[in-house]
Amino acid sequence: MPNRAALFSCAVLAAGAVGAASAFATLPQQRARRHRHRHRHRARPGAYTALHRRSPPSSRPSQSALGMVASAPTLPRISASDMAALSDRGYVVVPEFLPRDLVDELRDDVRTLRANAAFKRAKIGQDGTNDLNTDVRIAETCFLGRNRPELASISSAGGASTSVRDRDGGLHDVLDALRGSLSDLSVCDGGAPLDPSLSELLYAYYPRGGFYRRHRDAVPGSASVLRRYSLLLYLNEDGWDPAKDAGQLRLHLDGGGDERPPGVEPKYVDVDPLGGTLVLFKSEMIPHEVLDTKSERFALVGWYNRVVTAGDIGSLGEAGGGGDLVRVGMMAVAMALVTFGVASIIGQ
Repeated sequence: MPNRAALFSCAVLAAGAVGAASAFATLPQQRARRHRHRHRHRARPGAYTALHRRSPPSSRPSQSALGMVASAPTLPRISASDMAALSDRGYVVVPEFLPRDLVDELRDDVRTLRANAAFKRAKIGQDGTNDLNTDVRIAETCFLGRNRPELASISSAGGASTSVRDRDGGLHDVLDALRGSLSDLSVCDGGAPLDPSLSELLYAYYPRGGFYRRHRDAVPGSASVLRRYSLLLYLNEDGWDPAKDAGQLRLHLDGGGDERPPGVEPKYVDVDPLGGTLVLFKSEMIPHEVLDTKSERFALVGWYNRVVTAGDIGSLGEAGGGGDLVRVGMMAVAMALVTFGVASIIGQ
């Protein structure tokens, strides 16, 4: 594993000039930033939550420039210190990554799409085995993609001509910028770059009493091994009460997979799903679950996938006994032509 200096240097390159200053903050400064947010993200018993501030926005155009041309929307950016944390320990939590007005618009978008039957009951499993299992998961999902025709036909909340997802500075622009930074980080960590055409994005709605038991996002022997980073963006209303509303995300750090290893003590981090919070973690590394909800819970969920290699096709063929050439061939074609991720193959 690279040393911390190398991680910070790599993260600075990935995050760009926006986060460069925060990457070289002293440890006391970093502790001070974590302390300022601790009252909003309380760790549960047995848990430790380390949080980081969002980096300041990029420099704004001068008044004279504003008078000549309209400035492009300022997109939220992840800081270099947060990128280094993700590289080093496998996860990071970024409070207030999205501004409150965008959070509110996206939550309204969820409600509009649900009212127009765009959501489906969420399934579990990998590849062709995914199925409904209400003992493991109770939720609804709506798969997203830039300018998806089946969603474009649904009027946006408030009658806007362009959805909050597809407009300039909207959801997809934010997530594309984030993917670009993470792709650089993936390469810097010794992995493959991310493939823009294979990102998987969906809205996730949990009703009262919803949950998702412990699971992994990247399972060996399935197409989900392409998942490099998992992301969650919480869209809940301001004033979410962790005790009254519940629905925390639990990140398991015990070294296990879908279950805790025998004889190993529980070790986890609980994250309160406060609106605007971003959570990123390495898909193959962090088992996780959504604890039972006591209120409606809104989120954007996604996976940034790495590029497909010939080795992926071969390993999946061997995992299927070497004879499932149709499935492997279809995956290869889908990877080349997919327009909104590998979700239709993997199933979620």
